[in-house]
Amino acid sequence: MNSKKANWAFLITIIGYFVMVIVIGMFFPFVIDDLVLGNLACEAVVVLPVLIFALASKEKLISFLGFRRIKFRSVLMIGLFTFLSMPVLSLLNLFTQFWVKNEIADTLGSQQGKIPFTLMYLSVGIIAPVFEEIACRGAYYRSYCKSGSAFKAMMLSAVIFALVHMNFNQAAYAFIMGIFAVLLVEATGSLWASVLYHGFINGSQVILLYTVLEEGVDAYSENMALTPELLMCAIGVYVIFTAVTLPLAWAVLVWIGRTEGRSQILSDLWTKRKQRMPHAAGHSDVKEKKDKMVTLPFLLAVAICLVVMTGFIGIILEQIVQLIFMRLAS
Repeated sequence: MNSKKANWAFLITIIGYFVMVIVIGMFFPFVIDDLVLGNLACEAVVVLPVLIFALASKEKLISFLGFRRIKFRSVLMIGLFTFLSMPVLSLLNLFTQFWVKNEIADTLGSQQGKIPFTLMYLSVGIIAPVFEEIACRGAYYRSYCKSGSAFKAMMLSAVIFALVHMNFNQAAYAFIMGIFAVLLVEATGSLWASVLYHGFINGSQVILLYTVLEEGVDAYSENMALTPELLMCAIGVYVIFTAVTLPLAWAVLVWIGRTEGRSQILSDLWTKRKQRMPHAAGHSDVKEKKDKMVTLPFLLAVAICLVVMTGFIGIILEQIVQLIFMRLAS
């Protein structure tokens, strides 16, 4: 599977998302009010198209996606890396709240008392990380690696990961999170590293939600609601935290790479940005044709996502409806 097929899979995913929303709205409206079922439907749309393309390309899924064993010491250090990378993700989350709402706070807060902890954790902390990592750091990243440099593949897979969230708030920190996830994959040579990383982050949000909920039904929303003044203070604090923890996170990443015997590959990803890395995770030693990494389907998918995220889709649909009624009236 190469970049061309990956880009078509991305476009089909975005189109499939809108088809799913229409079908659910018309025939299964109860899914809209159920976070677990809604999340499962969204994750299926994210992962199925790219897996179908991979199977059609006769890829051996386990090896293609990169599910390989990693050392237990590395697992522990991935937990530490997650903790150290959280400040920069939180900083971006806070920064975007000057213009857009906190999507996670609104979504999880709306489910207060409705869903048991175990079910919420299964949906957000396990299913979502596994499905999204299979798609983004598995199929998309490795497909792009076959067509160009690992650095470009990392950036494109991070863009896809950001855009499939369909809002600017999550997209901002999801992009950086996507880069960190690729670095962990290259440091360990295994997709399990990014699955764990993603799971730790999502799981911590679920634990935070249910911990704060013990204080009261509206506690989570109240804690997440920040005035502009408090937002500025919080950003200042997290800038300091980020300045301290980000270099430490990189040190942990280097340690993981050395432990797994992949420190050179991790270094090459940055220093050899224009070269393909045949021994990087997901690469083979067989020379493959270098295809264009960004093609028309990719650009169309990005454009559709941006139209939705900026709210232009509502304006466009309103104009279309008005035009139809004007034609009918005449």
